[in-house]
Parts: sequence; structure tokens; C-alpha cells
Amino acid sequence: MGTKPNFGSFFSRRSFLQRSAAVGVGALGLESFLAACGGSTNAATSGVVTATVDSLPPSSNPGALYVFNQLVKQFEQAYPNEKIVGKNDPYDPTTYFAKVAAGQQEDGIESYFTEPPLLISKHAVADITSLAKGWQYFSDYVPSIASIVTDSSGKVYGIPVNGYVLGIYYNRKMFQAVGLDPNKPPTTWADFRSYAKELTTSSVAGFAETSTSNQGGWHFTNWMYTAGGDMESADGTKAVFNSPQGVSVLQLLKDMRFTDNSMTKQQLFTQADTLQLLATNKVAMVVMAPDQLNTLQSQYQANLTDFGIGPMPQNGGNAALTGGNLWVFNPKSSSDVIKAAFDYVIYSNFNLNVVESSLAQQAANGQAVGAPTAVLFQGAFQQKLTALNTKYATVPLPNYATFIDSTLALRPEPHNQTQKMYAALDPVMQAILTNASADPQSLLNQAAQQFQQVLDSSTA
Repeated sequence: MGTKPNFGSFFSRRSFLQRSAAVGVGALGLESFLAACGGSTNAATSGVVTATVDSLPPSSNPGALYVFNQLVKQFEQAYPNEKIVGKNDPYDPTTYFAKVAAGQQEDGIESYFTEPPLLISKHAVADITSLAKGWQYFSDYVPSIASIVTDSSGKVYGIPVNGYVLGIYYNRKMFQAVGLDPNKPPTTWADFRSYAKELTTSSVAGFAETSTSNQGGWHFTNWMYTAGGDMESADGTKAVFNSPQGVSVLQLLKDMRFTDNSMTKQQLFTQADTLQLLATNKVAMVVMAPDQLNTLQSQYQANLTDFGIGPMPQNGGNAALTGGNLWVFNPKSSSDVIKAAFDYVIYSNFNLNVVESSLAQQAANGQAVGAPTAVLFQGAFQQKLTALNTKYATVPLPNYATFIDSTLALRPEPHNQTQKMYAALDPVMQAILTNASADPQSLLNQAAQQFQQVLDSSTA
């Protein structure tokens, strides 16, 4: 299980994972700021409603750009009174509130599973309850997925479009070269540590990990789940990651970095950095979700048959982190503009004819199709989506067999002040990977104390 291809956009949930959203105008006082600013500048012209979406692929990915433009053309033919304008402006939690307040945010925004609680509480997303519940498949969402975009009163504020599960990418050729079975990636921490040591050479590191742009905190959370630990209390009011399980995560990484010397000497990486290291044969294993297969192939011209994906190695938790992307809508946009953006999201992601056409186009244009997917729906609709994904698969699915067949529990990211939590943990990951004298417990205690102040402020 992993990330379902997002047929209407090519934004990766982690292509930009940065600091907390409370900057610029800031989360506090947003409602009054919004009220003081003018409404959406989008308007209907000659009976045609124009909506902007933030998911235009970059020019560096011409295949994805072609598919996007074709989808827009098809949509505008199917909805002649609605027009879509794409912007290459991925969601940025550090500027979103300010852009909404200033009237500069797109009408349709692809964001993360972690964001709705904050966005809803600050009235920074539109209520789309009537549109969502008028869609025939909304009721087919897995309840836990629907709950991500639904508040306590039952109002709906977004449309989940894909999900991911973190796992281990590895170089199959490197496995074979040292006598490891490429069809059997490590399943325990002990095996993972041992494999990394065996895979390390004078020019190749066994493993590389992220520690900047909030991605250190994100991956720490994933490792915490494999150890059976928690990040927050069940009610989201207490930071609890300074636990024995949290210490064990840092100790594992510290031992690999300084005792085994099986990690890269250079540190302070983002996911983009570790993917490049993997693609250029400078590292043997990284933590990644299947949604990065397309980047691995298109940006680095990597031969996907050389790489495998396995489930996260475990140390008592029997779990891995899951997350995903969803669409929300600008609360300052007019209802007809929101409807146009909503119609495009549904059409481009879930119209089965469009899905099939898009998958065929993606495959024909050299995109990686068929990556393991996370299940969003129940019943026949999900079965149809899965069948189409398999039909047009261009990726070597047997290389991901252990990941696909994994029975690990899927644990969502913490929901209360997630990005600020990750920001508090980035320095912890940086210290443990750059300082041989760093003390895991002290680092976690300091970060927990810092983050607890954020939680206390958010619940005050």
C-alpha cells in the first residue's frame, strides 16, 4: 500500500514540507484579517466561471505538464461554463494564511492530511458540505479518511485524493552485490542496521535520512511508530515523544551514524536530497513513499527495475506512518468559483473514464504508473480504481511485493500542531546525526518542553 496516483495534479505531499502555518499574517487573528480584505477576484465572464488551482506541474516535468493540460481541456469540454487555470504554486503552510488574507491564494488548493484541523479552526477553508455530499462517491470513503475533512458537526471542508505509506526504497543491484536477497528487504531494526553496514563501501552509504524542512520530525514520527511509541497524548494536549521508544529511535540512528559509519557523513538532507543520493548510486537505502517513483524515473532517468520498496523495519510497533493529499477551497472565493474548482477536482481524480484516459496518457508519456496505493474508498468504487491502476502499470510491481503484501498497521500523522511538532524535532534529528556526543534523552526532553508550549497555547 502506498500513494494512489493523483490524476488531476502532480503535487507530492512532501515536495514542500516546511514550517508551521502560523507566520506572516499568522493563524491568530486570521478571521478578522479575512473580513477586512476584499472578496475573491475570480468572476464569471460571459457566463463562464474561471477557477484557479495550484497543481500545475513544473516545466521540468513535461510529461506531467502535458497530461495536466490535456485534463484541463477535457474538463472544459465536459463543463463548458467552467474554466480552469493552473498555477505552479504548491501549498506552503508558511504563507497560506497570508495569501488567503491578501486575495492571492488559488481557489483550489492541494494540501496535506495534517492540515484541516488548523485550517478549519481558523476559518481558512470553505465549507463544501453540500457539494461533497452531493457527489455520489463521498459516502464510499473509508470512515477514517472522511473524518480528516469533516468537523465535529458533520460539515465537510475538503476532498481526499490520495494517500501514502512510508517504506524503505533500496537498490536491488547493491543488495545482490553483497549477497543479500533483493526480494527480502530488512523487516526488523536489527536486520536494517546489519544490512546498512553490509551495503556500505568507500563510495556508497548504507542509509541516508532526512533532518531539515520539517522532514526530520516527519521521519522521526515514522520511526517512532515502528517502535510502538506515540507523539502526542490521545487528546492531543500533551507531547509524549520523549519516551523510551523515542530514545531508542535516536539511539538507532546515532549508532548507525557514528558506530557503524553506515550513514552519509554529510547530513541536513530533505527527501529530495536522499532521493537524489539513491538515484545516483551514492546510498543504498532511504525512507520514502511510492509516490516518489515517478520523480525517480522522470527526473533522474533511473531504471525502476533496479529498485525495490519494502515495508518499514520494525522494533515492536508493527506499524508505519500514513498520510496523504487532499483538496481544500479558498473561503474568499465565490460559490460558483468554488463549485468550478470542486468539479475539476472530482472530474480529474475520480471520473473513471478520465482516470483510465489519464493513466493511459501517463504511461504513454513515460510517467511511472501503478505505484502501490493506499485505500481511500470502500466497495466497488475502490475495486474499479485499483483495477485501472493495475491495468496501466509501468512500474515493476514484483519489486514491491513485500511492501504491497505488508500487514503493518497504518498510523496517521498526529493532528494537533503537526508541522510545529516536526519543526521542533528537526534540530533533534540534526544533532543526533552530526554530533557523536549528543544525548537522545536530553534532546527529546528539550524538544518536548518546547512543543508543549505550542500545545498549551493552542488549547488555551
